[in-house]
Amino acid sequence: MTEWWDYGLADLLLFSPRVYYRLFETMNTTWWLVVASALIAGLIASGLALRHGFRGNRVILVLLALVWVWSGYGFLWQYYQPINWAVPYLLPAFALQVVLFAIFAARPLPLRFGWRGDLSCYVGASLVAFALIVYPFIGLIEGRDLVQAEIFGSAADPTALGTLGFVLLSRGTWRWLLLPVPLAWCVISAGTLWVMDQYVAYLMLAAVWVTVFCGWLDLKNGVTTKRLTEAEIRDPAA
Repeated sequence: MTEWWDYGLADLLLFSPRVYYRLFETMNTTWWLVVASALIAGLIASGLALRHGFRGNRVILVLLALVWVWSGYGFLWQYYQPINWAVPYLLPAFALQVVLFAIFAARPLPLRFGWRGDLSCYVGASLVAFALIVYPFIGLIEGRDLVQAEIFGSAADPTALGTLGFVLLSRGTWRWLLLPVPLAWCVISAGTLWVMDQYVAYLMLAAVWVTVFCGWLDLKNGVTTKRLTEAEIRDPAA
């Protein structure tokens, strides 16, 4: 009898890359209007997050909550769950992420998004741009059709990557509570992609590393504990 420690990641994968990427093709063609709407929501959120003046904070948080709802229900539950036995154990994490976004949006003083010009902002903006603009075209490099593109707000991988960027663009002591779920998903997905010989797995791990590094640097420099100014608190557009 084979012992459990003789199994590797490849033995736990019950689907091929062809089957996996067909999921996105089916979702993109069946739910194209919702997929497009989720992407537009991400673009709106990114535009607000990159503005000066910390405006539109609640709008950003609500939009991110909505795209996580759709990614969890639309992709994970409707398409990924039938071929991956682990999905029912991962869905509660997606639900937790939605609840956290909702809590932050409902607080009297939500997270403050805005361009600060520090390293975290540059890295955050790069991650958001990569998730929204670049990630859908990665499949072309690997020989897949564009209809199989993984799009922010629907596919879990770019949604998690973009969320890391949004958190780095934010300011607030408790913002780190929004990182564990997308970080964990990036690590889990990197393992799946690595088994399928997809080089994008290294990009997922690189995003995890750079996010943790920027978080450590912010904590070291006291960025997350810096008090908001009275002008920011009184901002009626928040």
